[in-house]
Amino acid sequence: MDAWGKELVVELYTRYAPDVERLQRFDAFIPTIGKSYAGEERRLLYLMTRFIEPELIIEFSPKRGWTTLHMAAALEDNHKGRIISFELDPIYAALTKRTVKTARLAHRVEVVVGDVREEFPRVYGDPGTWRSAPEIGFLFVDSDHSAEFAHWYLGNLFPLVRQNGVIHAHDIEASPERVVNQEPLPLEPTGEEKVLAEHLVRHRDRYRWFSVADAVRDHAYLAAVRPWGGGDLSFPPGRVRLHPTEKRMGFERNPSLWILQTGAQESKTYPDRPFEPLHRTLKQRLAYETRKQIASFYAPLRERRRMRRQTSPRG
Repeated sequence: MDAWGKELVVELYTRYAPDVERLQRFDAFIPTIGKSYAGEERRLLYLMTRFIEPELIIEFSPKRGWTTLHMAAALEDNHKGRIISFELDPIYAALTKRTVKTARLAHRVEVVVGDVREEFPRVYGDPGTWRSAPEIGFLFVDSDHSAEFAHWYLGNLFPLVRQNGVIHAHDIEASPERVVNQEPLPLEPTGEEKVLAEHLVRHRDRYRWFSVADAVRDHAYLAAVRPWGGGDLSFPPGRVRLHPTEKRMGFERNPSLWILQTGAQESKTYPDRPFEPLHRTLKQRLAYETRKQIASFYAPLRERRRMRRQTSPRG
C-alpha cells in the first residue's frame, strides 16, 4: 500500500461517501450498544474494512457487537469475507450474535466463546474453522488493556499477520511516538498502550501507523473529510455516559490506532508463546459452563432490565 494515514482516509471518504451515509441505518442500535465507538472511528472502521477487502477478520471482545456490525456491513458490501470474533463472556457473545442476526449479517460472523488466548490456537489449528491461508489479514484488538495481554498478542498474533495486513487497536489515546517520548497526553497510557507503542517504535521498519485520536485534533483533516460525511465528533443521540476526557474536550476523542504490517509475515504456525491462564475454582468453572448454556435465553432478559434502569427516572 502506497497511501496510508490521513491522505488515505480522505481518499476513502471520497470513494465510499454514499456507503458511509448508509451507516445511519445502524443508528437505532446506538442507545443499546453504540456507546464508545460511534464517531469518526466508527466510519473509519467501515471505510478501512472496505479498502482492505479482508478474507478473514479476527476480532477480540465484541461485547454487544457494535464494531462487529460495521465490519460485517463492509464485508457484505465487498461481497466477500468473514469475521471470527472471540468473546470471553457468554452473555456478550449471545448479544453479538443477536446484533448481527437483527442486521441480517449473521452469515458473515462466527462468535467463539472463551478466553481468546486458549481458543485462538484451537481455531487456527482447525482447518474446518479457519478455512483460509495460515495468516491474518485484519486483526481487531479491543480487549484487556494490560501489558500482559499486549505481550501475548504481540508475541502470538502479530507474527501471523500477513504482509500488507492491517491491525486496529482500540483505546489507544495517542500515536506511539508521543507515548514513547512521554509527551503530555489526554490520559495516562495503559500498560497495553505502552507495550504496543514501544514495540512499534522499536520495529518501525516493519510497520506504518496513524492515530485517529490525533487526526480528530487536526483541523486540516477535519476540513478535508467533512464534505464527504466525515469529521462529525458530536456525541450521538442516546449517548448517556461520557468519558471524563470527552466531557472536558466537548467531543468524541476516538482513541484508535491503525497499523499496517509492511514486513513479510513472520510465521505460518502459531508461535505458542506462554501466558498466565485464567485460574478458576471448580465452582467458578461450573458457573461459567452454566452461563454458556443459558446465555442465548438469559442475554435478552438482562438487556431489557439494563435498558429499564437506564431510562427510569432517577431520584
